[in-house]
This record gives sequence, C-alpha cells and structure tokens, in this order.
Amino acid sequence: MGFGIDGLKLLRDRIADDSILEKARLNPKNFIRSRKMGARDIIYYCLNKKGLCTNMETNNYFGKINKDVSISAQSLFDQRMKLSPLVFRDLNDSYLSAFYSYYPDETKLFNGYILLAIDGSDMEVPNTRACIENYGLSGNSNSGVARASVSICYDLLNHHILDGIVDKYRVAEIGMAIRHIDRVENLVYPYGQIYIMDRNYVSLGFMQYFEQKGLKFLCRLKANSYYIEETSRMATLDEIVEIKHTKYRLQRSRFLNEELFQATKSKTHTRVRIVKYPLVSGETEYLITNIEEFSYGDITELYSARWGIETAYFSLKQKLQIEKFTSSIPQLIEQDFFSSVLAYNIVQSVKNEAEQTINQTEYKYEMKINENMAIGFVKNDLILIMLEEDATKRLQMYDAMLTKVARHKVPIRKGRKFPVKFKTDNNNSINKLKSY
Repeated sequence: MGFGIDGLKLLRDRIADDSILEKARLNPKNFIRSRKMGARDIIYYCLNKKGLCTNMETNNYFGKINKDVSISAQSLFDQRMKLSPLVFRDLNDSYLSAFYSYYPDETKLFNGYILLAIDGSDMEVPNTRACIENYGLSGNSNSGVARASVSICYDLLNHHILDGIVDKYRVAEIGMAIRHIDRVENLVYPYGQIYIMDRNYVSLGFMQYFEQKGLKFLCRLKANSYYIEETSRMATLDEIVEIKHTKYRLQRSRFLNEELFQATKSKTHTRVRIVKYPLVSGETEYLITNIEEFSYGDITELYSARWGIETAYFSLKQKLQIEKFTSSIPQLIEQDFFSSVLAYNIVQSVKNEAEQTINQTEYKYEMKINENMAIGFVKNDLILIMLEEDATKRLQMYDAMLTKVARHKVPIRKGRKFPVKFKTDNNNSINKLKSY
C-alpha cells in the first residue's frame, strides 16, 4: 500500500480522535452536546463540497452517508461558526508530515532537495461590506469589488500545497513568503529546500533572510529594474556577482523589519549568482540565486519548473472552484479555502499513485492523469471511503477509485512553441466543463 490509502486512514483516525475537537473549537463550550452536525460532520461536509448552494450541499452530504437528516441553512451556519478554519490546516500538516517523514520512496527530489514555489494571487470574495472591511477593495469606492490576497507554498515535484494564506488585498508578498517558510521548514524535514519565486520577491532584505536561515532561493529579476549596474558588467551568461549595499538600496522602507534592515546594513555587499537565460523570443531573462553548486542547465531547469504553481492556482480556482464561497463571513471563507487546500492535496496523492501505473512505452507522448477526472472521482468517493468502518472494504473502495482515475490519461506535449493567441472567450466554454 502507498501513501494514498494510508494518508486517508491517517486523516480518518485524526478526525475520529477526540484531540481534534481542541483544534476545532473556537470556544471551549462548542461541540459538547450531540447535534445533527457535530464538528466531525462539518469537517467531512467541507471536504465534500462541490460549489453548490447550501441546501443542495447538505442534501448531497447526508444522502451520501445514508443519514436521514434534514438541517436548515441557518442551523448549519450556526454550527460552522463554532468551527476554527485552522482545523483544516492542522489536518493538512498531519497529512503532509506523514508523507515526507515516512514515504521516501514516493517523495520526488531534485538533487536531494524539495523544490518549493511561492506565489501570491488575487482571490474573488463575496462583494459585501463584511468582505470589503476585512479584506479590502479592488478599484475605487464607487466601482470597486471586494478582493483578498492569497499565497501558497507549493511542492513542484510532489504537487502538494504545503501552506496557504488568506490576507488583506495587496498585502506584501514577501511578508507572506516569510510566514510560509517559517511554517513549512519542519514539515519537509529531513530534506533540504529550494524556494523558487517570481520577480516580485527580489530584495536585499529577503536575500538576507535566506542567508540567516541557511536556505536556498532562486528568483527572476525584473528586466531593467533590479541591479542594472551589476548585470550590465556581466561578460558571460553565468557569474558570481557582489550586489553593492548602496544608500538607495538600504532605505528602511524597503525592509520588512528592523532585524533584517540592521543585518543587511552591517554589510557592504551580498554575494549572489546571476544567470542570463536567452528566450526563444529573443529576450533575456535574469535569474538570481544563492545556489552555486548546480550547473547552468540545472538553474534554468529549476526556474522553468516554477510554472507548476500557476497550474496549481488554476486547479484551485477553476476545477475545485475555491472562489465559490458559501458565506461572506471571513471565518467561513477561510474554512472553504483551507478545506479546499486539503482536498487538493488528497487528489494529488491519488493522481500521483495512479500515474505510477502508466506504462509510458505504450504511448507516443509521455502521459499523465487527467486531473479534472481525478478531482471528480475523488470528490464522489472520498467521504464514503473515509467513513467506511471495515478496513478491507475501505481498501477495495480505494482501489476501485484508483482504477477509475488511472483510466483517464492525457498527453504531455513538451517543447511546443506555438504562439499564444489571445482572444475573447465566454465563461462557459465547452472545453472548461467541470468534473462534478
């Protein structure tokens, strides 16, 4: 047995354990009396959600577990208001910690490192006064809409979201990145980590942070904006460069906190490696890193892998419909967000296992599992598998689901260079239909 079924058993046991109630309760008096929907039912309900209206979601959930129960939307809302969103983050930590600690044969690495991408995104939230006050506004007060900023830390090779953050609109991305790193460092122990980020994360203070932590980073430089004096003097595509700590670069406003400011100010320069990366279009990318032991090809390959976090966001928003929130209350928005992150990781574990069964020699192109279908099958079967009491039957149900997932494959066409054509498309395109 691989991590897929073992991970579900771990979550099942964790949810069944009374200690989960301490994580779930917002108040010590919550979830003491027996109700139609206790803490465990709400956890399973959130994992089972499919972006439908509340009444349909509750009917689907109780119908699936064969419970003749009727609960009003208001009663469900009252119960959910007692549940901490962080219970899903705790479950996600337990799930992933088990994977990285006990399944080395299934853990994919790059030269012995876990590859972690960090990136932020805007997220649609209900356009209500509560959301505007809590998260902020995109646009002006007359025509703006409520928006939140989110950030995720994503394992590019194992396809797991290690950490997620929901915060105020346009909050500093570097600040969220530091929160990610401080949380996930121990989660992927004993592996080293390389953090791969886009151009918005480049700063002397952030590089000082990585130096203090003893961690590796790789970022893209914004063209003609960062360290022009140093890059203009490069005679080759790959050089060790000393970034001068000029008065302009040491402005206090450029640093997140006093500690990083003072540590950077105490030095005259920062030693980095800058790689020039010519693109097919004729443009040149500049990559900045503190990794000196990898080859030029390794560095460019590493940054190319960063695209995986963009596809993760697409899956969360378009396939798992994370933005179809069931309330404008921030607490319930964060329940929906963190439960979707956990559901995403479960899907990826199943998908990773199914891809191991593909005989690539039978196909012209390298094949992968159709993620849209995997999400549909997991969403249909997940709760039934987790609630099954008989271990043998639970394994049979999981194997049946895995077999269904493994049947649906799509090709990976690498190295395509067709130009991107931007055109207006409607929101209900026939090739964007959901799997549930």
